[in-house]
Amino acid sequence: MRGRTLLLVVLGLVVLIVIVLAIGIFFFWAFQQPVSIAEGSVLEVVVSGSMPEVPPTNALVELLQPSGLNLFGLRQAFEYAAKDDRIKAVYLEIQPLSMSFAEIEEVRDQIIDFRKSKKRVHAFLALDLAGEAEMYLASACDSITLNPGAGLLVNGLLAEVSFYKGTLDKLHVKPEFIEFKEYKNPGTYSRTQMTPEYRGMLESIVRDIEDRFVTAVAADRKISPERLRELMRNGIIKDDVALREKLVDSLGYKHDVRDGLKLASEAGKKTYKGVGAERYRSAAAADYGISTGTKVAFVAAEGIITSGSSEEFGGIVGGNTMSTMLARLREDKSVKGIILRVNSPGGSVVGSEMVWEEVRMLEKQGKPVIVSMSGVAASGGYYISMSARKILTQPSTITGSVGVIFGKFDLSGFYDWVGMNVEQVKISPNADIFSLSNGMSDEQRKQVETWMADVYDTFVGKAAKSRKIDPDQMENKARGRVYTGIQAKAAGLVDEIGGVKKAVEDMRQALKLSKDEKLHLVLYPRPKTLWESLSSGDLLPVKMPKIGQLKAWIEAEASSLTTPAPWILAPAIRLK
Repeated sequence: MRGRTLLLVVLGLVVLIVIVLAIGIFFFWAFQQPVSIAEGSVLEVVVSGSMPEVPPTNALVELLQPSGLNLFGLRQAFEYAAKDDRIKAVYLEIQPLSMSFAEIEEVRDQIIDFRKSKKRVHAFLALDLAGEAEMYLASACDSITLNPGAGLLVNGLLAEVSFYKGTLDKLHVKPEFIEFKEYKNPGTYSRTQMTPEYRGMLESIVRDIEDRFVTAVAADRKISPERLRELMRNGIIKDDVALREKLVDSLGYKHDVRDGLKLASEAGKKTYKGVGAERYRSAAAADYGISTGTKVAFVAAEGIITSGSSEEFGGIVGGNTMSTMLARLREDKSVKGIILRVNSPGGSVVGSEMVWEEVRMLEKQGKPVIVSMSGVAASGGYYISMSARKILTQPSTITGSVGVIFGKFDLSGFYDWVGMNVEQVKISPNADIFSLSNGMSDEQRKQVETWMADVYDTFVGKAAKSRKIDPDQMENKARGRVYTGIQAKAAGLVDEIGGVKKAVEDMRQALKLSKDEKLHLVLYPRPKTLWESLSSGDLLPVKMPKIGQLKAWIEAEASSLTTPAPWILAPAIRLK
């Protein structure tokens, strides 16, 4: 009886999964059907949380992202809408954001370019408290409407660093970390507070981004920077105060904004006709997209860099996957150049080397590579960018961090504390160098430091050569120090300030295209259609690996991430 019950439960779960999947596929199919765009339509853009650089290649991932918005597709939607006479305005709904300031600057650039078409962009702040991120984006629009009862939490930027040494001491865990050099890591596990060098670096980053926020928002809202700073010192700004101080244009609800955007005519009456950004982009591509001309590949390196395979679900840039794709583009005679969009804090030395070498080979073969840095392109993210012909960055991009870090934990004290004993059998004296059951000896630590010094010197040397900077000067700029885009430009680590539009313009110059010649920007790898995903087994388990194969893959990937080794990984800098 128990076995029969278990079988029924399993069958029920399978049926439920099939039903949910079928419903998802139906909505995915319905979403992809052609949409009719009426005269006087309004482009609807809803921005919430984070936004990926490019659409997923796997349709299953797209099923889990109902909005379908990504920076690449949003840029196309704005470009098409600027030319499309049927689109009269943009309704931008801003929900709570977790985008970086550099990513917001990319969207701000898109909005500002769109407004040059003499069409208006109307922002609606659909959240309880709009912070600096939401206001930074909204201020680029023609008007801002704040929901009644909401407020603005524009009180300045904050960077926090957590330290766990006290916690580890209580657990009798000894961290063994080595950084090259003083700016590379705040000492999260080995210290109780920031060093003066790290604090000074972090203060310079916070000040640079906050000053830029104040300057931009004050100019956009036509108020003085001094008055904005006074309001920021007060903290929470109530809705009526925000209206009085001209930080917003009106208080109202979503329907109030849309009532003001009744630009279409239906039976002799003005009505609101909205069309979602992704649906519009798909429908307008045939009329306003570029499908011919000089082909340039657009490749995104988004996530932690490892030496293995890329993984969309986990945000992993596999060095093997990325370098293989770049090698194919190098051999593809139809592709004349590559725009490499980098949004990565770095990771594996080997994975970064793989990508760096392929970028170098592309340049050697005469195919220009223009790097466009997004939210973060630091440490390994900077490494893979160095050999490109040109590096572009947004003002608030987090970059630099030319350095290397190694770390492991000695758990022997913890084992003793909990009454656990670990015995080792080894023949070679250094077989236990990376074991968590003991600490490193002085000789072993010296070996690791020598290894790291070699990686660091290679990193600095390649950076100096690619940037045409004296090695000693580059060493002073390196040392693991993190920069904003503006700071990196001043230090000579990047070429110019700009986003994807600037990268396309620079690629046209690199390829010596005349004004009349078209540049066809093609996304690589190309996203699969629903039917391609179905036939290749992405959505249904028709090609699931055997359990043994799956176990081996998991173990291999876990090993690449947990094996102690030098990592060129930037410290996480999150601004609130």
